Amino acid sequence: MSNCSRHHSQYFYHASAYGLAGEIERPSRHSIPTQAATVLGAGGGRGYQRVENFSFDGIISFKAAFAEVGGSFDECHNRHTSYACSVIEGLNILDVVTADRVVSRMAIYSPIYPSREERAQGKKPKPNSEEGDETGEHSFDITGSHFQNLRVAGHLINVKLATHVFRKHNTYSKIAKAPKDTVNWILGSKFSGLKKDELARLEDTYHAIGGMGEIVQQWTGKEDRTDAGRFIFSPANDLKLSDHIAGDTELEGFGSFIFVPKFGVVRLPELVVTRHCRTLTMLRVQMCSTGTGGSDMGGTHGSGGTGSGGG
Repeated sequence: MSNCSRHHSQYFYHASAYGLAGEIERPSRHSIPTQAATVLGAGGGRGYQRVENFSFDGIISFKAAFAEVGGSFDECHNRHTSYACSVIEGLNILDVVTADRVVSRMAIYSPIYPSREERAQGKKPKPNSEEGDETGEHSFDITGSHFQNLRVAGHLINVKLATHVFRKHNTYSKIAKAPKDTVNWILGSKFSGLKKDELARLEDTYHAIGGMGEIVQQWTGKEDRTDAGRFIFSPANDLKLSDHIAGDTELEGFGSFIFVPKFGVVRLPELVVTRHCRTLTMLRVQMCSTGTGGSDMGGTHGSGGTGSGGG
């Protein structure tokens, strides 16, 4: 059999990205069609979509949004790579939440497995020189995700994401085996310091977080999370409003959750990690006062892919 310069495999790529999506229930019910969405083909390649000057009923608008995905084989590092990126520029939600730029980035690395014959002989995958591990597990990276000039109710919120934490714990196994290193980043964990009646008050005032008390109870004091199957984090969970707003304010903040009276809940980046996929949503706004509804912005998803490498 002659040598072929092109790498062949039965690997299937998976990646997607979108700029914005939402559902308004009150005062009038409307679905906001997903804006700037693209999906990566199973064979890799590139996908791209751009939308400009979007406005919906004076509720939400942006100057531009674009999403890009890509997938290819990296011969230098012997791995499949895929990425998803979403960018929104000039975002405005009822003049309460604004941002010059919202960037969501997700990269996935998948080391190649040995051939069937090599596996039968007990040979393990070679450790990747930069990403992944010798078990062939997918790794991920959210470096580059950020906000530019994010303001909530007129206040500048200079969010710094803990991308370094998830670069260190960049596989499902690493996260599951290091609960003490990642527990502070679990979504909703900052509510654990509240008394039950205080959390009940928030849930009653802001219906969008209904059930958060149960989630907090499930995670509080739980050391062994190896078999959780799914982890939900916020890379912005260490946010303290007092570091961004001087003096008294009507806003309340608990980690990545910001509560705005007579408006709703602003949820900063949320990262879902399962054994086979991971999803990053940069911003979720859930209105539950003068109007009811929600919108998600800056979504990227990647699951590496499925299949095995071949010669």
